[in-house]
Amino acid sequence: MGLKLKPLNKKSPSFFYILPVILVLVVIVIFPLIYSLIASFYDYDLRKETVNFIGLQNFIELSHDERFLTSLLTTTKLIALGISTQFLLGLMLALILYYHSSRLRNFLIVILSIPPMISPLVVSYIGRLIFHPGASPINYILEVFNLPHNISWHASIQTSLITIFLIDSWQWTPFIMLLLFSGLIAIPEEYLESARIDGATLLKEVKYILLPLLKPTMIVAILFRSLDVIRMFDLVYGLTGGGPGTSSEVSSFYIYLTSFPYWRIGYGAALSWIFMIIVSIIITIYLRYIIKTF
Repeated sequence: MGLKLKPLNKKSPSFFYILPVILVLVVIVIFPLIYSLIASFYDYDLRKETVNFIGLQNFIELSHDERFLTSLLTTTKLIALGISTQFLLGLMLALILYYHSSRLRNFLIVILSIPPMISPLVVSYIGRLIFHPGASPINYILEVFNLPHNISWHASIQTSLITIFLIDSWQWTPFIMLLLFSGLIAIPEEYLESARIDGATLLKEVKYILLPLLKPTMIVAILFRSLDVIRMFDLVYGLTGGGPGTSSEVSSFYIYLTSFPYWRIGYGAALSWIFMIIVSIIITIYLRYIIKTF
């Protein structure tokens, strides 16, 4: 006789099956959020013995905190310059790999997959060696080609943010390339074959077939990279430390400095919440605009 399985009772307490996950979310996500919100209303300073309730004073203070506003502007610059450059380069690489199906393509995909897998902190120290003001191989190459080569890179106010942009682009352009390439190979070849029968050129294939069908993947790639740049910390911490001065100080790094090295936990919590609200509003507007364009 075969073993008969007893059907699952619909009235069984299925809530207990997901209870462990709920507990983990409460401990790791919800509790820190609530605790930081409560801390933002207090003069929570590790250098003081007492913690006093100050209401909205932290939020009022950050409204005219020029350093915080400057860090927001720096983050915006990195997003605008970095995402646009990385997206265009990633799209070009994805199209090149898509139209050149050979054994070399698989090798290139493996090689280009390496940078995103490296820790950003490790990449920052690699960048310190490559862009070292006194012994930079980049400066040596520029000197060989008789180009301006006395560049301080991450040690200069003028070029520190550019150095972060270059290193970040080197690491994450392949990530966008891989996302877009996966979207390209998912497009049915019948569409391209029909277009070629009708006499479509390569440019028209890309413009009228591939790019429109690739739009959902583009949205995901831009959203993922934007969120990564918004929360950038490791690269700035290891490469420039927000300097020289505050020339490369992004918002997440300034919040870290305020909360821990400066010991102002309450004010840092207020900065975190305002920053999260700003990011949430921007992402919501972005997604609503994108949904309307479909």
